[in-house]
Amino acid sequence: MNRIAENNNNFDTFISGGNGCGHSPAHPRWFSPPENHKERPRILGKLSEKIRAYYHDPEAILPSLNLANGSERKQRSERREACLQVLSCLTHYLDLVTLRVGIPWKDGSFGGISMERIATLCGIGLRRAERAIRDLVAAGIITVHPIAKQSGLATYTGYPAIRTISTSLFKAFGLSKWLRHERDKASRRHHKQKRREEPIGRLELIIKAAEAKKTQHNQTRTPEETTPQKSPPSQDPRSAIAHLKKIVIGKRRPP
Repeated sequence: MNRIAENNNNFDTFISGGNGCGHSPAHPRWFSPPENHKERPRILGKLSEKIRAYYHDPEAILPSLNLANGSERKQRSERREACLQVLSCLTHYLDLVTLRVGIPWKDGSFGGISMERIATLCGIGLRRAERAIRDLVAAGIITVHPIAKQSGLATYTGYPAIRTISTSLFKAFGLSKWLRHERDKASRRHHKQKRREEPIGRLELIIKAAEAKKTQHNQTRTPEETTPQKSPPSQDPRSAIAHLKKIVIGKRRPP
């Protein structure tokens, strides 16, 4: 009985316009952020909601995307669905200060997201995700900056590309003023964090230089002089830097 019911459901999907890939024209699938992700700025969620209107009225909402496939005919529903899934995914990982799509790392660098990862997050095939990216680029909505680093004399290693989302997309949905406000707030947070980290970084370099000098000095001493001696906790470089961090951070906290 279960197998018969399943076959009936598949038949109903085929009759209603499904194409065997799980797509149903009457019930488009939207991108869902991973559950373990922290909450993103509200403007990104609002943009992701607004772009869904394109699915039902592509010619009026985003005509450049509708014509991205080079045809005067309306973009096919499964292709519209894939474009919106990928665009919502990119929006979720958008850095508001730079409008770059990716993941910031603790060392201050910024990494792109691979196409394989984007396809997995969207729940679609890799080729369909790549086609959606090409459509979004052709529509002027995103730009793609390939990243390759030289790993030998004539060898280069490719890394996930950095993609950016155009401010025009926010304008198209009446969100440009909100975007400027959010970008200003994000920029201020970035500079505040930078001011807090700079003095700590300088202190760490001083400590590291002292450790290197001590190591170099020990290498030039005689075996009798290099007998290990336990340093008191107050003179341990790691304890010292932890103490200095507390002082610096404590002084920079508002009253």
